[in-house]
Amino acid sequence: MGFLLIALIIPLVAAIWVASDAKKRGYSNTAVIGWFIGVWFLLIVFLPLYLIFRSRKTFSFADDEATRVCPYCGKLFKGNPNFCPYCGEKLR
Repeated sequence: MGFLLIALIIPLVAAIWVASDAKKRGYSNTAVIGWFIGVWFLLIVFLPLYLIFRSRKTFSFADDEATRVCPYCGKLFKGNPNFCPYCGEKLR
């Protein structure tokens, strides 16, 4: 019974982390759900794939009126603030 519980919880925790990371990186909700399900059911295949192929977005602050995605909470904001208007994390 203990092994079965561990075999379900570890992939679930990894899937939650992947979904959270994908959301922060600006993936669509469909992609976030797809990565979540893939990692949860086939952890050994999808987790390495996600880590290899996830986008390495850099956030440029050159254009003051551009819409950006907060790398911490995943919410959109406009302008060039020093801190995220939603979660308060430092952006620069």
